[in-house]
Amino acid sequence: MNIFKTGPRFIKGYIETKKFTSIKKQAEALRAVGDLRGEKELIWDAQKRWVETMSPVLGLTYEVYGEENVPSLEDGPFMIYSNHQSFADICATLWLMKEHGPMGYVSKKEWSKYPILADVVEYSRSIYLVRNNPKEAVKALGEAKKMLDQGFSLCIFPEGTRSQKHEMGEFKAGAFKFAEKAKVPILPVTIDGTYHFFEEKGTWNPAHIKITAHPLVHIEDMDREHQHEAQKQIEATIRAALDE
Repeated sequence: MNIFKTGPRFIKGYIETKKFTSIKKQAEALRAVGDLRGEKELIWDAQKRWVETMSPVLGLTYEVYGEENVPSLEDGPFMIYSNHQSFADICATLWLMKEHGPMGYVSKKEWSKYPILADVVEYSRSIYLVRNNPKEAVKALGEAKKMLDQGFSLCIFPEGTRSQKHEMGEFKAGAFKFAEKAKVPILPVTIDGTYHFFEEKGTWNPAHIKITAHPLVHIEDMDREHQHEAQKQIEATIRAALDE
């Protein structure tokens, strides 16, 4: 890794992420009075500023297809289900959402070990998921439902880990329980090209990213049998767009 190339980017990234967490006091004040709308707009503005500032610093560019399928804040909560190639998928989904509303994430528990990332999770209305722990999974499902009931949308990567390449892994069936339990629609999203950013060579590199938002799937209106079929179709739809 060339420190002369990555060092300045890392420092800039740290500074901008610290700026994001500066919404802490405002967010806590809005929560204290139950101003959920105000909190959503605060998070939305902070996420939009962060991704618009950091993308050129990191050398990330985007082309977006199907943006008309993305719900607005007024449409109510939903969940993004996306393939997962890279750490940069967070930037890609925030870029997709920047004109539509805030987005929280189902994040791996390991992020809580790092204070600045823990603050990002807390103040973007994200939740933690402990992998391979059924008890903690039930807890996370309850937290996600509460978040979605309050109108905060969430993103989950159902592969459970980064593929680190163009090809997509298999989705974990349990991931769909989040949307099913909360009775919210799913926005299938295909991300391609983020693995060029770091995972391909193990160093930070510019990456051009293709983001495809597919039509919303209203699984909340389906019975269990049709939900199961919809899960398979959602995975197939996301996978197929990688080859287009």
